Amino acid sequence: MVTFFSLTIFAQDTFSDTFSNVSYANNDGTQSWTTDWLEFNDNNNPANGYISINNNELRFRYIWTENLRRTADLSAYSTANLTFDWRTSSLEPGETLAVEISSDGISFTTLDIFSGTQSGTFDQDITAFISNLTTIRFSKGGIDWSNNNDRAYIDNITISTTSVPQTDTDGDGIIDTVDLDDDNDGITDEEEYCSTINTSFLTSSNVGERSVVINHTDTEYLRLDFSSMDNSFQLDINGSVIHPSVLEFENGALDAGDEYFVFQSDGSFISQPWVANSNGIPRLRLIVNELGEIQLYGTRNTGSTTLEPMEAQGGTPFNTIPWIPANNNTFTITNQAGPGPEGFTGNLFASAICDTDGDGISNELDLDSDNDGIFDIVESGVLSEIGVTDLNNDGRIDGAVAGSGTNGLYNTIEDTDTEYALLSYSIFDSDSDGSYDAYVLDADGDGCNDVREAGFTDNNDDGYLGPNPVTVNIEGLVTSGSDGYTTPADNNANTTYDYREIGSAPNITAQPTNTVTCPGCTTALSATVTADQLQWQYYNGTIWTNLTDGGIYSGTTTTTLTITGPTTTENNTQYRLVTSNNGYICGITTSDVATLTLQVGSVITNRRITYRVNKN
Repeated sequence: MVTFFSLTIFAQDTFSDTFSNVSYANNDGTQSWTTDWLEFNDNNNPANGYISINNNELRFRYIWTENLRRTADLSAYSTANLTFDWRTSSLEPGETLAVEISSDGISFTTLDIFSGTQSGTFDQDITAFISNLTTIRFSKGGIDWSNNNDRAYIDNITISTTSVPQTDTDGDGIIDTVDLDDDNDGITDEEEYCSTINTSFLTSSNVGERSVVINHTDTEYLRLDFSSMDNSFQLDINGSVIHPSVLEFENGALDAGDEYFVFQSDGSFISQPWVANSNGIPRLRLIVNELGEIQLYGTRNTGSTTLEPMEAQGGTPFNTIPWIPANNNTFTITNQAGPGPEGFTGNLFASAICDTDGDGISNELDLDSDNDGIFDIVESGVLSEIGVTDLNNDGRIDGAVAGSGTNGLYNTIEDTDTEYALLSYSIFDSDSDGSYDAYVLDADGDGCNDVREAGFTDNNDDGYLGPNPVTVNIEGLVTSGSDGYTTPADNNANTTYDYREIGSAPNITAQPTNTVTCPGCTTALSATVTADQLQWQYYNGTIWTNLTDGGIYSGTTTTTLTITGPTTTENNTQYRLVTSNNGYICGITTSDVATLTLQVGSVITNRRITYRVNKN
């Protein structure tokens, strides 16, 4: 067994702008800002105006109500520090430039002010303002500036961050919060969650606003697919909307309170979102992960086979959603009123992170989610896919570290190497009861636990490998058992593991009966039964013992036991037939007991008797 240790990654990222180009969209750090620089009360042109970029510096002149701001998503980080170079020229008493910060883009706190004619470097910890909407703003800090010579300059703005330690459980270089298959067992994390709902919804195509309300307990993950959308919506989760504006998808249909959503790569609009795709792929897909972070994807037209990332045209980020674990979560999908027909159809999938076997390792990190001694990678059926192996028997797909692309899911078993990829194979549900084999103790529903049908030891017949209590390692594998995690049994050699195919004990339709014979004669005991294994036994006065062919016995492993030439030693001997089927280890059927009686026949012998007669 190979022990696989998780890798913890400490990210150190920067959001930076050196103003080397006359553009408000510069991204000179390791990460991109959420928005461009946005001017307020000026012309929003970096080439000229009261706020502009000149000689590789950000310049402010003659400032009254004008201000400039930019937003970065720092929600994934544990620390943040803001630095920049600054200089001022001819600012008179009371005239200052203020640097401000906000965690919501609305309420700002002044960090410092700059005045007079001087220069320096600003350096301050802004960890307290970390959020997905951390916003830096420059504005006047005192009175209006009095003339065109009043100036301030900013350069080399950098937010330096360090992240909360992020775990990469399977060591594939993709952190768990991004990885679609955290343990590389071939089952997506979405499929390894539980307590799920998968609900379709439909609203009419009439004018006016309408809502669909869906409730689900213990949600920590949501996927919302729209097969059609005409043509805007808002999603409220537990009283929090996913975006400050209503999401509008039809060009030219923007209403008050709406914001256009376009494709991230080129800013284009989705074509006819109210028409469903001919290939069944949703027109829109919205995902809310366990951290409450939101991603939106769309298909460009009705024949598109690829979902592409979408974003707000104005750059406004999504809100972070507060999940309520172990309690009721309410999803309200609202279709906004418009000038014409409105409506949508789709499907909502919601689930929670769970630990099926209660061993403290959640399913998406557990290589044996039900503690039955069979790897999830085996029970999922992924090893039946071409090119998928686990030759080193560690419960993870061979080569997955190098072959999982950018999303952490093995390329061979996904429909696309993107953040929204789904499995391209069907996970085994042997008895079609709606629960995958990897999360149930009797996958085929035949009354015999998988651990036993796999050929492993279950000391107390509770369905778990080994004795009770069960102990596991950090991968969720049982360490208290004496076996397990080898190839499961296929006793009938039909290439389907016994735990996956319904088995049953043999049914004896005609029982053997008592028989009487004579010493040295031939007799037989018979039963009518169909079974893979047949074994006649006799009772030796203490225990039942298997018979073998030889001596007076033949047919000891058939339905008919032949006894040839018994002696008085076999008189009143008891016999029975034990039957079983190869693919069903839990089922042994034993026949009724039949007794052999030896009867000695009466022999009358006529003898000539001679009497001596005395003479007189």
